[in-house]
Amino acid sequence: MTEIIKHNYVLSSCTFFKPHVTSFSQDVKSSGYEAPRVCAEALGKVLSDKSALIVDCAAGTGIVGEELLYLKNIGFNSIDAVDYSQQSLDISASKGVYRRLICNKFDENKIEEIKDDSCSALICVGALLMNHFTQTAFPEWNRIVKQGGFMVFTLSRVEYDDGLPDHRLVIGNGIQELLDKGTWELIEKTAIPYHSGYLADMFTIRLKNKSDL
Repeated sequence: MTEIIKHNYVLSSCTFFKPHVTSFSQDVKSSGYEAPRVCAEALGKVLSDKSALIVDCAAGTGIVGEELLYLKNIGFNSIDAVDYSQQSLDISASKGVYRRLICNKFDENKIEEIKDDSCSALICVGALLMNHFTQTAFPEWNRIVKQGGFMVFTLSRVEYDDGLPDHRLVIGNGIQELLDKGTWELIEKTAIPYHSGYLADMFTIRLKNKSDL
């Protein structure tokens, strides 16, 4: 049975997404949204244990979870979803791909439902943006992923005219800082199809050293 964990203080931040949630999966698939499949395959290359616990960060309506569950030759079967839209998580719950559904947001705050060093991998597709969340989530990612575990995530190459700082520079600097410190090890960085003809950089990271965290 899927466990659903709700946080009322988070739900008010989900208002923006409500009009779009019910059609989101179909909308992005029709726009050629290939990143979930490509990222799931990348995780499958470095993690072969199908029972390993994976956290799907900003899981939304479960598109990435479906790709992980039905991944050829593996099929990961222990996936927790974290998203701060309860409506999105309700749709994810109907798909039956997640072990737990946690309505919360990765930022500077600790997600109490996820224990230290409890997961083997984390995947985050399409969510590292200035108006969603940024490198401020990285300490929490480092807390929950085991040393030697993996992270697969995307950083869009799209330049947004939204008046915010360039996410590619701000978040990219946060990534490079952890690589320079030796906390993260870069396994792969490659340009992948994102959606609607746009590209994203996909990172496959190994959490190499937690001693200085």
